[in-house]
Amino acid sequence: MKFNSPPETNDRIVKLGFSSDIEISDEIEFSPYQRGLREGVDIAILFDETKANPTGADCAFLRYEAGAYVPGHVHMGYETVLVLQGDYIENGQTFKPGSFIVRAPGTCHSMASENGCLILASRYRPVKQLTEST
Repeated sequence: MKFNSPPETNDRIVKLGFSSDIEISDEIEFSPYQRGLREGVDIAILFDETKANPTGADCAFLRYEAGAYVPGHVHMGYETVLVLQGDYIENGQTFKPGSFIVRAPGTCHSMASENGCLILASRYRPVKQLTEST
């Protein structure tokens, strides 16, 4: 991909009107997510069109354990993230509950959480991993 300006210049970060943790229903069931690549991350899928269409969208709750880390990847389409609990870290920048992040196509980032977090994330197209799973 070649860009006239860095894709990150099109990102948007909005601070919503809540700043403490938001709880979700115990009915939401989490399972391990891409072990070997996303260690310490669990997922509760709300929808996943990528099974029927490799360029389809998806949406899920993601729960990061304390110390979890996800290696870098490139977004081929827009991604939205709403931080619901804890500390969510992208490329060294920490986001707290109430942070709504819109990442532009072409954005590259890694993610982590120091103390654990819960996010709601939706990708309009799947990502391109920069590293292989182990």
